[in-house]
Amino acid sequence: MNQAPNALRERTIAAIAEILEIDPKTVRSSDRLREDLGMDSLGSLELLSSLSAELRVDLEIEDAMDLQTVDDACMFVARHVVDGPADAALSH
Repeated sequence: MNQAPNALRERTIAAIAEILEIDPKTVRSSDRLREDLGMDSLGSLELLSSLSAELRVDLEIEDAMDLQTVDDACMFVARHVVDGPADAALSH
């Protein structure tokens, strides 16, 4: 399986943990956003908005509706990075 770049993956997991107010070290790639972590639709919107602004990615909510797991979210964000490598987006 392809993995999202490490820095981008870590930031996505950190954003998920921040929104859900949990320790990012407890978040696993296979965790299901809704069932395992308890993310509701408002949390999903907050995650998309936060990552879109911070990482300068264009995230469409319609495309994000199929995200099931943390790994899905990480790969989704990695596919939509619009301003170069994830490390460059993380450096500001």
